[in-house]
Amino acid sequence: MTQTAWVLSLTQFYLGLGFMLFFLALELGLAWVLFVLRVRARRGGPALLAYRFWVRIYALALIIGFAASLPLLLQLGTLWPDFMNRAGEVVGPLLAMAVLTAFVFKSCFLGAMLYGQRSLSERSHVAVVGMVALGTSLTAWWVVVLLAWLQWPVGTTLSDSHYRITDWPALLGGGAAPALFGVLVTGGLMLAATLMLSVTAQRTRARPSDEGDRSVFAGAAWLLLAVVVLQAGLAGWLGRQLLPVQPARAAAVVPQWQSGPPAPLALLAWLDVPGSRNAWAWTGPQLPADWLPAPAGAAATATATADAAAPGGAMQGLDDLRGMRPPVWLTYASSRLAAVLTGVLGVLALAALWRGRRLSFEPDGLSRRGRFGLRGMAWVALGAQAAGWGHLMIGSLPYAIYGTVTLREIGTVQGDAALWLVLGLQVMVYGGLVLGFRQLLGHTMRYGVVPVARHRGRA
Repeated sequence: MTQTAWVLSLTQFYLGLGFMLFFLALELGLAWVLFVLRVRARRGGPALLAYRFWVRIYALALIIGFAASLPLLLQLGTLWPDFMNRAGEVVGPLLAMAVLTAFVFKSCFLGAMLYGQRSLSERSHVAVVGMVALGTSLTAWWVVVLLAWLQWPVGTTLSDSHYRITDWPALLGGGAAPALFGVLVTGGLMLAATLMLSVTAQRTRARPSDEGDRSVFAGAAWLLLAVVVLQAGLAGWLGRQLLPVQPARAAAVVPQWQSGPPAPLALLAWLDVPGSRNAWAWTGPQLPADWLPAPAGAAATATATADAAAPGGAMQGLDDLRGMRPPVWLTYASSRLAAVLTGVLGVLALAALWRGRRLSFEPDGLSRRGRFGLRGMAWVALGAQAAGWGHLMIGSLPYAIYGTVTLREIGTVQGDAALWLVLGLQVMVYGGLVLGFRQLLGHTMRYGVVPVARHRGRA
């Protein structure tokens, strides 16, 4: 596999994976927001108005997320043809459960959720909305288990170049899966909250706000502040899980250029990668001892990987990992960018909450700058999620399954011209999906929800 083919294959796959994860997270966050709104809407009021509007956005995100997942499944076979041969006994059941869960839970209850509200009792429809949220969460759980296993292959053994499951509970609930699922859920709620604030600010420019807009403004502002704090804690927990078993990522995050005593954490730095040094750095304390890679024997037992910490408890440096280390600049910068954008979003959430309380959460009272700030928060949240997931994926390179199987081993034999063509088509398709999502979202914001007579069904 040539270097160009490797880069093009990786670009295609990460583009598809990132697109799918964005809409999966948004769908997951909106599903639980809708469930809370539907519970509060049993007696009517502003929560019912908000539910009736945002259930349309959820359905749109679900359709686009489903469309984005199909090319990703095909890419597993076309870009990485030997992947299923190495890990099919693990990946196959997890993907099958994700598909089965999506059809059984989401598809079976989605129709009743969207069109059966007038035909069902209030309690039954609330239960249906809850089942859709549960089905969305279960679907996301199987995807997260697979992604977490690729980062830390627990519950399996490698025999004759094939992975086999030896401990189902460890595979499904161990390793990094719980922390990674928490990051996905809070990220989805963050995207949902910022989108709700952005849409509310945009809608009320053209029409007076109603009780539903005021309810969404207040609820989304409080939700955003809570999930920013929660995701920061969960991201720390995820780092605590992965850094001890991924010495190359730990060395790039610090960065630790030479093997030896652990270097102080460079909070912000300009890296001189060819010179293996920090050209400039603002250093802080060292990482806690339990965040650092374990000695070679313990790390190899835990992760079945050969590249562990240097002997004597000293931390292995990037100089000893040449050829098997991730892109240092991208790994380092993506972790800092995710942290900075999350902090900025927390400050903006506090400002939005303070301003909203002063206005009694009346969107019509927002200034032009205030509306711009609410709309900008959606982009900050998107950037924070992209940086965080980008760090997770980039930091595990060059491995497909950390510590054992590299991407070059399982890569495609297709020529560079074919990969360029497919990448161009992929960008066009995903660009069309994004444009369609924006256009339909704008149409919904402009015209709102049109009531439908009872005998014609529920709007």
